[in-house]
Amino acid sequence: MKQVQRSILFIAVISCVFPVLAIDCDKASSIVENTICDTPQLFWLDGLLNETYRKTMMAEETNSAVQRMQLWQRSRDACTTNRCLRWAYLQGLSELYHVPETFSWNGVWWNTSATNGNGGKITISNANEWAFDFTGQVWSGVYKSTLRGNVRIYKGQGFTDRIAWGGKCTVLFIPRQDGKLEINSDKMGSCKLLMPGNMSIDGEYEKAVSDPRPAATLLSLGVFPSQTLDDRFRQLADKDYQQYVRVANNVRYVEDQDDMGATVLILSLKGAANRYAAIVMYTSTGKIWAMLVTPDDSQENSIQLSYITTEKGETTLPKTLTNWRNLFLN
Repeated sequence: MKQVQRSILFIAVISCVFPVLAIDCDKASSIVENTICDTPQLFWLDGLLNETYRKTMMAEETNSAVQRMQLWQRSRDACTTNRCLRWAYLQGLSELYHVPETFSWNGVWWNTSATNGNGGKITISNANEWAFDFTGQVWSGVYKSTLRGNVRIYKGQGFTDRIAWGGKCTVLFIPRQDGKLEINSDKMGSCKLLMPGNMSIDGEYEKAVSDPRPAATLLSLGVFPSQTLDDRFRQLADKDYQQYVRVANNVRYVEDQDDMGATVLILSLKGAANRYAAIVMYTSTGKIWAMLVTPDDSQENSIQLSYITTEKGETTLPKTLTNWRNLFLN
């Protein structure tokens, strides 16, 4: 009962306190609030800080976080320039993340939170007390982008809005106590043109020589619900198994048009769904039907379709797969 009461009290505190910190631009009532709402970079920083604050309140002792942010808010509201407001937000983020006093910046960093077919690799060099250089590669399906620039260090964090050919794309590098690096960007605003196709540099990065993420499987990607079914499909697909993993960059459920109670998923590679795609259909009893689309190397601008199934005696293709196949034949 006491635990329930504490949970209710905690939710009440968040509900009452959190909105006070966040700026509602429809109700902006001060010069500082108007300035933030009218300045894209400050508006993004405000959203990032408030999201971080929300996470902090869920993880830490609430009163401490509230008191720190109330003090921070007073210091922010004393600002009279955009520069002051920007540094105020960086100060607030530094406090919420408990940014370490020293950090080993130089090296190759990999986005370990990126999903299958997406990723980020950041190389940091020439780091000193005030700044560092970085080069980054970001990808999502067939989309790729390269970023490079000089990053200034403030309150232990890296901040830049001067990426080569990136306009005012703003990126924040936040070192963590566990030795990892968290990167946030204004991906829906100033960075959108630099990283099209839903690419994002954002994520949790680890320093390593090569990508430390474990090899993906259709089980780890959620395509199959059990190791048994994944193993069965792996044996069925043989050398094409990795092709199915590759196209599982964008995965979604669709309807079973054969009404057999099957689970049906469409897999595709972002930016090339007309050339790299698959459909996987399976039942709870272990029946599997699947079809893969890949480019036909023997003919320019052509595709090839391959079909596999556990039901060797069937002579008719399920309606679900037939209709999907026709999208490519037409």
